[in-house]
Amino acid sequence: MDDLLRFDYHDVRPGTRYVSLTGEADLTTADQLQQDLGRLLAPQWVTHLRLNLTALRFLDCAALSALLQVREKAHEHGQQVTITAVRGGPARVIALSGGARLLHRPLATPAV
Repeated sequence: MDDLLRFDYHDVRPGTRYVSLTGEADLTTADQLQQDLGRLLAPQWVTHLRLNLTALRFLDCAALSALLQVREKAHEHGQQVTITAVRGGPARVIALSGGARLLHRPLATPAV
């Protein structure tokens, strides 16, 4: 199916993993999205997951919630998750939800 959610990733800088999402992120793919991004954050050397959503055709609230949960869990482990690029419908969902202020900039470092 062409609508399936897919991702590609690559590591360019030490500690930073770049992920490009393609397809549609919705209620049916939200759990898988959360699990897959969690696996990409699993190695201890990954400190920052940078998401490119420009090829994402659709994003609903369930998938946005999954992204926010991944971000929160990463923060608990001293990692960051940010969106580097997004457009179209997904950009609108993120903007209307207030998620832009959360996902476009990293959280402050947790207090020790």
